[in-house]
Amino acid sequence: MNIRLKRFICCLLLFLASAPALSTPMTKGVATFANDYRLEVEIADTTPLREFGLMHREHLQENQGMLFVYPDQALRGVWMKNTLLALDILFLSEKGSILSMLRNVAPCRQDPCPVYTSIVPAQYMLEVNAGFIDKHQLKIGQEVMLDYQPHNP
Repeated sequence: MNIRLKRFICCLLLFLASAPALSTPMTKGVATFANDYRLEVEIADTTPLREFGLMHREHLQENQGMLFVYPDQALRGVWMKNTLLALDILFLSEKGSILSMLRNVAPCRQDPCPVYTSIVPAQYMLEVNAGFIDKHQLKIGQEVMLDYQPHNP
């Protein structure tokens, strides 16, 4: 078997192994802010779902976002490769308080894409449309109530 065929088979097997996780329907949840504004969120709580995130999305409703759930608190990084929308990003503690925010993070147009990180360890990352932070006058330390069901392990 030639080397090209072996590489193709390896790539195909890796793709097929990750396909079930990416085809898993997103579970939904709600993030409620201090002003009682409710945001519908898709839950990205597995490695494949977190890696895929909002890639290739052409539109995100004003009242929608994606909540990235991690098993621990750590510095979190995000990059905008294959992301078509400008986003605001909130980094949240295990209790849901806002620890760090990034405003108007632009899509990456060419490699290498920069990585944007939280300034302190975070348990959650919430991606929303650019302008959300200013529109809702969010501040560091504000609480966000998170209500969601995790994917089954």
